[in-house]
Amino acid sequence: MPTAQNTKTITDLREKALELLEQTKKAGPTFIFHHSKPRAVMLSIEEYSNMMEMLEDYFDSLKAKDLEENLQKGGITLDTLIKKYHLS
Repeated sequence: MPTAQNTKTITDLREKALELLEQTKKAGPTFIFHHSKPRAVMLSIEEYSNMMEMLEDYFDSLKAKDLEENLQKGGITLDTLIKKYHLS
């Protein structure tokens, strides 16, 4: 959530880009505001990578759950699985 410590402006970004990158790396996400409105969130590459891995794991778990439900119903073929889950 945006706080006084992790909220910066477009001007801050323009004038202190390297400083903000270091702050983001040490303290977590930085929220960028323009005309008092949130416009972007700056993440370290490590945080971004972790977030993308978590999303991939989540979507994989949804596919696995769907697959398990279809297998329990007994109405799914190998060709259908290959097409549905882009397996090849």
